[in-house]
Amino acid sequence: MTYGYCSSIISSTIGQPGWYAYFGLPAEGEPGYAAITTPAISTANGVFSAGGAVGTLFIMWSCDFFGRKANIQFGAFFSLLGGALQAGSKSLAMFQAGRFLCGLGIGILVTVCPMYLSEMSSALRRGWLVGHHAIFLVFGYMLSGWVGYACYYATGPLSGFGWRFPLALQCLPALALLLGSPWLPRSPRWLISKDDPNNLAAKEDVWKAVFTRKTYRKRMAIGFLTQWGAEFGGPLIINNYAVILYTNLGMEDGMPLLLSAIWLTTAGLIYNPLGAWLHDKVNSRRGMYMIGFVGIIFSTSCLAAMTAQYAGTTNKVGNGFGIFFMYLYLAFQGTLCDTTMYLYVSEIFPTEIRSIDMGFSLFGQFASTLILLQTAPMGFGNVGWKYYLVIICWSAFFIPVIYFFFPETAGLTLEEIAQNFGEEVAVNLTGATDAEKARLDHQLVTGENVQLSVSSELEKETKPPSTNEAK
Repeated sequence: MTYGYCSSIISSTIGQPGWYAYFGLPAEGEPGYAAITTPAISTANGVFSAGGAVGTLFIMWSCDFFGRKANIQFGAFFSLLGGALQAGSKSLAMFQAGRFLCGLGIGILVTVCPMYLSEMSSALRRGWLVGHHAIFLVFGYMLSGWVGYACYYATGPLSGFGWRFPLALQCLPALALLLGSPWLPRSPRWLISKDDPNNLAAKEDVWKAVFTRKTYRKRMAIGFLTQWGAEFGGPLIINNYAVILYTNLGMEDGMPLLLSAIWLTTAGLIYNPLGAWLHDKVNSRRGMYMIGFVGIIFSTSCLAAMTAQYAGTTNKVGNGFGIFFMYLYLAFQGTLCDTTMYLYVSEIFPTEIRSIDMGFSLFGQFASTLILLQTAPMGFGNVGWKYYLVIICWSAFFIPVIYFFFPETAGLTLEEIAQNFGEEVAVNLTGATDAEKARLDHQLVTGENVQLSVSSELEKETKPPSTNEAK
């Protein structure tokens, strides 16, 4: 919820008249809006994404060194500090500094939380449990939308409250997480990796392995593309600039904020919970991801057509259909893509490189949002509906990439997923027969052959890659 609220609150902030007035920014339609206000809005989104990118790079080292639990605490602290700076801003520079610190905390949290949840869950319930990350993320979006809409009507002497209170509320979920974190159990997989002297991470050659082992390089590329690709599908473009987009479709006064709040509520109450539930029923991460992008292409194409034809006109039917396609977009993106992007990258990496590659993957998310959110206001201002072609063309390109290069992970334990990347696994419980499971249970009870098998596997994992594997 901390991530969802902190990243989305800028959408309602740029809809608050008091924010423009306090910082001396021309409102939309006033002289100087394009030259002064548009760069300020772009910077607010850009520095948040830049902070997030720094956070994901930091966690590549810190998550294994300090552990998952400690990094959750780091992320909550920086989010709390950034929210406080924004709410108490005396200048635009102070506001942007708060956005950066908040982004730093979010970059840490959005990386470590899915990782932590995946390591704490079973193979059969992992989709539902890790899917809760996306569910509560959207709850944060939803809360920011309704708070922003309610505070729109704080005018006159309360105009400062109208934009400061929603920003101050960023501190609440971060504070709750920080105060509750001492009771979180540590990740058992991380504890095992730290206690095992033969583990690859303990031998300090894990960074070398990330770049020299072919299967690790493949995982890294797929993880990066998963997050980069999901963001180029446009969710934050439409969410963070929803007020501007609804205004272009003829909505006035508080109506853009209301429509944005309802839009996010449908995701929080319907689409993301449905997606999390479907993952353990459909058992195909790839299939859900590809269908989601097909829906994104269709809905965004229709939205672009409605915007091209009716934006700036008084045609209520045409503008209404434009709003409808924004909602249809969310049905596909929220149900099929939003839950998948975090679940998939939390599954595909073995324990010894999970924090490094999760950090690199989420760096792809913030790098893409930095590009998109920095350029979107200028893009919509200069080329209008044609900016949607970025989303459409990327999605059309990304679908075959998923089909040909992304292995399936559903229904397997985190350790068994390695077999879909061409590696051997020590024990395959998911595909084992009842007789094989009974034999393994007997070996675990008696200790027969178990130590030999584990030692062989550890030797195989820590052995330097062969010439063919490194290619």
